Amino acid sequence: MDEQDNDNLRNNLQDYINQAFYAKIETDVPLDADQLAALQNLNEYCANIALNSGEVARNPLKIIYKTNESLKYALTAICLAQAIINPRRKIRENKVFFEKNIVIYQGNNNIKRICFGNAHHENIQAAIYWDIFEDWKLYFDKEYGGIKALVDEKTNLTGLGDYVRGGDPIYEFARFHRKYTEKENVIEEKLKISARETYQNSVIQAVTSEVAKQQLAAGNNPMDIINSLLSQSENLKLPDTKKKDPPRISHKKDD
Repeated sequence: MDEQDNDNLRNNLQDYINQAFYAKIETDVPLDADQLAALQNLNEYCANIALNSGEVARNPLKIIYKTNESLKYALTAICLAQAIINPRRKIRENKVFFEKNIVIYQGNNNIKRICFGNAHHENIQAAIYWDIFEDWKLYFDKEYGGIKALVDEKTNLTGLGDYVRGGDPIYEFARFHRKYTEKENVIEEKLKISARETYQNSVIQAVTSEVAKQQLAAGNNPMDIINSLLSQSENLKLPDTKKKDPPRISHKKDD
């Protein structure tokens, strides 16, 4: 092989690498510019993983195939992680469902089209965001410690209590996301209750103060006023904010 042939080979390999890294992402689900940018970034991460794999080292022409394989694997885990925190997810929405429905095509003009098949658009839209992509990168990069590093970073070293590590990486990542979301929701609910109680107490204090002023102005006995207000404040409660009605379940059969 002469020098010209070597140059041609290097150029062809560089072209393959560029296609793997810089393909333009399109999807069959409507996504905003920020979500598409996040997908583009995830694709570049997967291309880097592929570039450093043993299989691509042996056969560099496989870089596009291995990049798409890694991207599909990541999206399967991420979509499953979103599905298991959705109380209304369909039972069928498991690992196998997303593996079957997520398909990646490398088309002309270096366009990479990601199709999500029968997965509901709103569920995919909820799954595509920067934070969970960064979680996946930290989890998947074993140099950082995998699941231990992810748990430590997301919980600020406080842990997840009964979270069980191990098993299929896709399920391990999804289970983490479920447990972490549960923990965050518990904290959020406690903050809401605390804020509501603080507000109720401030309103009660304001009301009792005004009532006391009026009764003192009317010449009532101060001790009688105090006893009366204490007995009333124990029973004074503000009504809870009315909860929104849950969305109605459609009986339309899914495709």
